[in-house]
Amino acid sequence: MQKNKVLDLGNTMVYFGFKLRSQMSPFKPGSVFNPFIILLWAMFAACNEKQAATDLSSLEKIPMAYAEGFAIYKGSGFYLLEIGPNRPNKSRFLVHKSGKENMAFAGEIDGYIPEGGRKVILTATPQLPHLTYLKAVEHLVAFPNLDLVSSPEIRESIDGKKIADLGKGASPDLEKIVSLDPDWLMVSDFGSAAQLEERLQAANIPVIVNGEFLEKHPLGRSEWIKLSGVLLGKTALADSVFAQIEQNYLAALAKTRDIPAGERPSVLSGTLYKDVWYAPAKDSWAARIIQDAGGHYLFDEQDGTGSLTLNYEFVLENARDANYWIGAADFRSLDHMLAENPKYGNFAALKNKQVYTYTLKQGETGGLMYFEEGYLRPDWVLLDMIKILHPSKAATHDFQYFQPLDE
Repeated sequence: MQKNKVLDLGNTMVYFGFKLRSQMSPFKPGSVFNPFIILLWAMFAACNEKQAATDLSSLEKIPMAYAEGFAIYKGSGFYLLEIGPNRPNKSRFLVHKSGKENMAFAGEIDGYIPEGGRKVILTATPQLPHLTYLKAVEHLVAFPNLDLVSSPEIRESIDGKKIADLGKGASPDLEKIVSLDPDWLMVSDFGSAAQLEERLQAANIPVIVNGEFLEKHPLGRSEWIKLSGVLLGKTALADSVFAQIEQNYLAALAKTRDIPAGERPSVLSGTLYKDVWYAPAKDSWAARIIQDAGGHYLFDEQDGTGSLTLNYEFVLENARDANYWIGAADFRSLDHMLAENPKYGNFAALKNKQVYTYTLKQGETGGLMYFEEGYLRPDWVLLDMIKILHPSKAATHDFQYFQPLDE
């Protein structure tokens, strides 16, 4: 990705102004009086005074408690967002208040974004709750795969033709995006994100690459709402929302943190797809929540932060006798699972009817609320899992996303 180099106007003018003053100052003894030189000298002196560029060292870095995929720096009337600070292809955006549109920054900037942007485009369902929780649904002007949206507030906007359809599939309609001229667009950091980012940057549309799915801690994914808070001009509300989620999560964790290893039920997760068993890796979001819920995740020695690709024989050997099977895709019943693949019948969890899916809440067009809201609300996901594994420790909690499968 090619970045636009923003010149440090302050240093440039200091140097140029010095040269002017030293070589052709109208006040230097013996110099020839020239009104044009006086005017030029005054202009450069004024520019030097007013256009001094801001650099990173002068900004206040706002600490993140869990998230590692972005950094926020606060200046006078603006924020600097650094996306992917620990990655070679990090990007920087200057989010400015009114009146700060033309400020200079001593460094590489990928885009300038007005704070509280009026027109926003998102491209993945986990990004949508940031708008609902920050009371900014009216800013969403377009989204792809509209059938996947579950939020009642956003569905109301869709039904009212306030949100343009960017098409189905992995690649949104670029021509429509450009025609809508959004203040910024957010994409997830996988698949064709880099290509989309490059093409839209050519149209002068800032592209925020969201890497929340790479966060290891469940609260790290949730903390990305603070980045959206800066973009939407809702920093205080974003901080408040996250603080409540964090408080809830830590309170739930306190119920299970000290459960001895011998009292932690074993947990299988994932399903077969074309002879490959996909399951959370040990450092993934889902595996961490199973552990925090007081479970023993049976693939906790398989390295990675995303999904594992395992063969059926390995899974059967290591998880045949698992006490629980949590996250068995979106099957409707145990009979549905067996009809899909009789091999599932070899697991004790299915025989004992201890299989749970994340299908409790669905949108009117079939989208699952777990995939939309669950990543922002790990506190509810954690309590769901505690209610499955240690029911007495979450007796007053009502399931939010998970439910047991019947025959």
